[in-house]
Amino acid sequence: MATNVATPLYQQLTAEFEAARNSGSEAISALRNNAFSFFREKGFPSIREEDWRFTNLVPFLDVPLEFTPAPVSEEELKKAVETNLIPELDGYRLVLVNGSINKNLSVLPEGDNLTVQPLKNISDSESFRELTRYKDGVGGNSLVALNTALFSDGYYIEVKKNAEIDKPVLLLHIYTCGQNTFVQPRHMLVANPSSKIELVERSVVLKQDSVFVANSVCEIVVKENARVSQYLIQYNQKNERWLNYTHVNQARSSRYDNYTVTLPGSDLVRNNLDVSLNGTTTESHLYGLYLVAGNQVTDNHTAVHHIHPNCQSNELYKGVIKDSGKAVFNGKVYVEKEAQQTNAYQQNNNLLLSDKAQVYAKPQLEIFADDVKCSHGCTIGQFNPESLFYLRSRGIGEEASRKLLIEAFAFDIIDKFGNEAVKNYVRELLYANL
Repeated sequence: MATNVATPLYQQLTAEFEAARNSGSEAISALRNNAFSFFREKGFPSIREEDWRFTNLVPFLDVPLEFTPAPVSEEELKKAVETNLIPELDGYRLVLVNGSINKNLSVLPEGDNLTVQPLKNISDSESFRELTRYKDGVGGNSLVALNTALFSDGYYIEVKKNAEIDKPVLLLHIYTCGQNTFVQPRHMLVANPSSKIELVERSVVLKQDSVFVANSVCEIVVKENARVSQYLIQYNQKNERWLNYTHVNQARSSRYDNYTVTLPGSDLVRNNLDVSLNGTTTESHLYGLYLVAGNQVTDNHTAVHHIHPNCQSNELYKGVIKDSGKAVFNGKVYVEKEAQQTNAYQQNNNLLLSDKAQVYAKPQLEIFADDVKCSHGCTIGQFNPESLFYLRSRGIGEEASRKLLIEAFAFDIIDKFGNEAVKNYVRELLYANL
């Protein structure tokens, strides 16, 4: 029985699926049918589910939504690209408009080290079904299942074996929203053995007074000895609701680094990051920084699965919450019985700047091995009055003192950034939003 969450939208999605259920090959149609059957049975997540206890989707989805983006001129797109580039970032550029690759606005490396094509080009292929974790179209998650049933396009990026992409790739997602709009892009990245790539992602919505909802899924395959660094800069506008699911599957001796920065603006940001260390001597580093303001809800859920011996994961998330903002952090680390000599670290720290700010934090460890080094922790607090007094006693104003303390609090995250241009850009955005 479907959960009665956003019932009008549920009915709209059902009608949309029925109209398109037989498009594509027999195999992709079966995948979509299985996925929508799961979604039909489970429905939207509700606060009765443990992973959604503190994030109620009803207020964010209970509006009439359309599924067709608004048309936009090439001039508007060019302007959107120019105004959303990252200063000083010397790199390539992949621009997607409503989930579809725009070659005219993209700047990609020559040669065959990097293959970029629309996901719809491979969605009917055996490669898509082999590489995707969600072979049944479900993955135990109703929003992933909904995306599987209704996605239309996205990017497919593949890095050639032994290739190192010499510059970072800026992934700029542009969406156009005339009326209230619901989109479901799906993306995939494959880093072949001993390859290396750095991605920087930004999303922008061209809209007026309308609601925009995105239910996005990204799957990343990091093969043996490969390295992937992914920066997600989430800086959006009011009336935007972002539901993001990223799954990472790592092979032996690979490394994956994730840097997620969420700034004020969007009504809702829900990030699910699921990492499987599926080989020995594998390494993962997850860093998150969120600044929550107004009535914004920012919800970060992470899951790190240690399956094999001699692997390392390092996770540090920090949040600054002001006004009536609400932040949620739920981090899970699983260590299987065979994953001996695992080294897993997880920490979540939160700074509250007002009496109305809320934080719900739940770091978790599930360990079934006996030869491991694992730790986790969480802190929630306000400004240290002694530190504030110390700065003010040296002639620094109260507002400037608070900014300095916030900068010091966030320093641990920003300092981990390997890309200097991104580091400087995020630091400037942080200052602008304090």
